[in-house]
Amino acid sequence: MEKFCMYLKKTEPVVTFKSGEHIFPAGIGGIQKLPMEYVSHNANNAFSAMEGQVMKKSLLALPRQFVGPGKRGNITNPKKATQGAVSLMSGVINPKTVEFGYISLGRPYSISQIKININGSCQFISDKSLGDVGQQTTDFTKNLGNYNGRYTLHEDERFSQDEFLLGVHEGKWYVGLSNKDLELEVANFVKKLVEQKPFEKHTPDYGTVQPRVHQTLEFDDRYFRVCAKTIFNYLAFVKGRDFVLQDCFDPIRDWIVNGGENKFATLTGKETDFSAISFPDQAHKLLITQKGNILISHISFYGNGFETVVKLSDNFEGLFNLEGFICDWQNRQEYKLLDYLNSRVER
Repeated sequence: MEKFCMYLKKTEPVVTFKSGEHIFPAGIGGIQKLPMEYVSHNANNAFSAMEGQVMKKSLLALPRQFVGPGKRGNITNPKKATQGAVSLMSGVINPKTVEFGYISLGRPYSISQIKININGSCQFISDKSLGDVGQQTTDFTKNLGNYNGRYTLHEDERFSQDEFLLGVHEGKWYVGLSNKDLELEVANFVKKLVEQKPFEKHTPDYGTVQPRVHQTLEFDDRYFRVCAKTIFNYLAFVKGRDFVLQDCFDPIRDWIVNGGENKFATLTGKETDFSAISFPDQAHKLLITQKGNILISHISFYGNGFETVVKLSDNFEGLFNLEGFICDWQNRQEYKLLDYLNSRVER
């Protein structure tokens, strides 16, 4: 079959084709892929960056970090469990402490970090469940030696004017403070710490109270574009690439790829015509229907959460029969809607 990207409308050698595009993103458990010649590596690579932001920082990040799946849809290996974005947590050591951590499968974890008071004190904080404390300390010291001055800043009034928090996780640095003037001091203190190594023999403190996590979620058009891309992928899967290459899909195709004004997707709180169907627990699903010349779809994640309506085309010609797709990621199964309904009747 000819290689022709259904998103960019280009072929080789202008674009390359290296891997298949998942229908539902792999990061939330998607299994089925489109044929490799449908979506170019160029488009796929751009989509991966967009999906990464949605997986980590949109509303989907909340259920994903509590119930899964893990990296690339893994549901069996705890080491590949999904990690929420690093954020500030309170109450890990005691109710008044604030430190950096993340949520994985509903459990909070502290990252390796130091709390520095510019008047002289330095406290090392880590999580004993993540391995030997001595090794974590050694690793943190090595990371300090490679500190590059680039970090994500978290301003929070719970820090005193004389202290800041410096943490590292998966090669990325995080700074927490309330006094922005202290930003100028971070690099100087790192240099002193590398020379003095004040916490190499320090045993971190651990608490038993329930922590509270403070996360900032982003909700923008990237979420809606991922919804539209997922639906468009399925449309190509079930109807073929030539079908989605029709000119009537050019507006939404361009929006998925390039963004811009959202004239296509919105959240809805209304029940759909399919709300009476019993779907697998925590499953993702999409349904495509026709209303006159309008081709419209509903998509939802983790059961009936975050249901979104996407208008695929408002000048579609021809007849379109109901289509749907269910991703039962917990059981590693995906179904076309009619196949799923038939399987339930057969039981």
